[in-house]
Amino acid sequence: MNQRLKINLFIPFFVLALITSCVKNEVTSITMSKLTMEINIAQTDSLIATIQVTGDINKFPIIWTSSNQNVVTVIKGKIQGVSTGKATITAKSGDLTAVCEVNVTNELYPVLNAGLLIYKGETKNTGISKMFEVGLAGPTDTIYLFVNTSYSAKTSLPIGEYKLLTTLNYYSDLVPFTILPGILDSGKQYNSWHIGIFQSPITTGTLKVTDITNSLYTIEVDLGDGYGNNIYGSYVGKLKYYDESSSSVAPSINIQSKKSGLKFK
Repeated sequence: MNQRLKINLFIPFFVLALITSCVKNEVTSITMSKLTMEINIAQTDSLIATIQVTGDINKFPIIWTSSNQNVVTVIKGKIQGVSTGKATITAKSGDLTAVCEVNVTNELYPVLNAGLLIYKGETKNTGISKMFEVGLAGPTDTIYLFVNTSYSAKTSLPIGEYKLLTTLNYYSDLVPFTILPGILDSGKQYNSWHIGIFQSPITTGTLKVTDITNSLYTIEVDLGDGYGNNIYGSYVGKLKYYDESSSSVAPSINIQSKKSGLKFK
């Protein structure tokens, strides 16, 4: 009687083990969250790959690869633009793959519909120029430019073309109609920057003030950031004015040195 009971109890476990051994471990489908993407140089974004499996899902890690790591890199679905061009991001699990075509561009066209003008006073007591901070902003982007003007300027930004200084070695370089380049030094941001979907120092280009009529400025920007992106924009409107010349906070100026560790292009 006891022997029969043992046999009857054994049969269900044997059948269960047999059924389990027949389940095939395989990936039945894999899908990518996006099929195409466009990003800028230095911009990061994320892709998500979703898999369906039979059997043990732990047997099927997702392997990410880029067809051209000089254009786009990928680590666990996080991508970053490196240079202009196109690359295919592939997620593979088991025998199945899913792909996303990524286009990396170097052009930004921010919408700019608000502006401010902050008078900083004499540029570092050089007797050469006056300094203003110009801020142009929109729904997703803000451009901050530290510009040097003629010494007589105080309440408005003179008409003319302002050019980015490619180097900043001495305060005597801060002549009228120049713009301080953006610098990242010891983790801190100095001078001219673009803040948007990512942050980048402004290192080349121009700001043109072409007209001032009834306190309405007409401004064009053609700028380049430290990663190789080009930023194009225009603004027509007032610049909200502030006078910070008596402030104890000095203007953001950082003299670039060989020890700054800059790695921008």
